[in-house]
Order: sequence, then C-alpha cells, then structure tokens
Amino acid sequence: MKGSLDSDNVDAATIEQANIICPGCASGDVYPNEVRSAFWHLDRLVVVEDIPALVCNNCQEQFYDDSTVTMLDLIRGEGFPPDKARKEITVPVFSFNDRIPGANEDKEEEGTIR
Repeated sequence: MKGSLDSDNVDAATIEQANIICPGCASGDVYPNEVRSAFWHLDRLVVVEDIPALVCNNCQEQFYDDSTVTMLDLIRGEGFPPDKARKEITVPVFSFNDRIPGANEDKEEEGTIR
C-alpha cells in the first residue's frame, strides 16, 4: 500500500491525501468501509464482522492498516471462544465432487464420504 494510515476512522479525503493505492490492481479509487471476513480456526469456520478496511472500488480488494491486522491477530490468538461470539450462523456446505460424474462412487461404496 502506498501511503500509511493508522487510524480506525479514515475518511475519503484522508485516503486521497495519503495517495492510497490498491495493492491488487493499483487503482487509487479506494474507500473506507466496515467488512466481514471468514477464518478457519482448527476445524471451525468463524466470521469476524465490523472490521475497518479500505476497499478498492475497482477490484473490490479489501486491505487493512497495521492496527487492524494486530487486532485480528489478537482475536485469532484468543482462539475465537464461542462464549464471546456475538451470534451464530448456519453455513451450507457444498462439495465440488458432487458436480463431477462418478467422483463420489468410490467414497460412497467405502462409506467414507468426506
């Protein structure tokens, strides 16, 4: 990222003055937003909401300042304890192999569909 921002409350004028460039596509058209992101922790999928981010209006890449990355690392280090979750969601699970004819036949015969 060209320029540096260490504030949780970044407005569009500050971004323009800092000359922030998207690391994905090199566009200068980025805007502050709050995003959510999914993480795998051991065998659990968890979602963190309300993450301050800069989002590229061109390619939709989301990127974070150093303080946000540090906070995400601290949250991950806590192990995402279920009792601290704001809410729970149900997530459908799909298999790529379900679209490939014959891909599940061996697994179904063995009784070990993964």
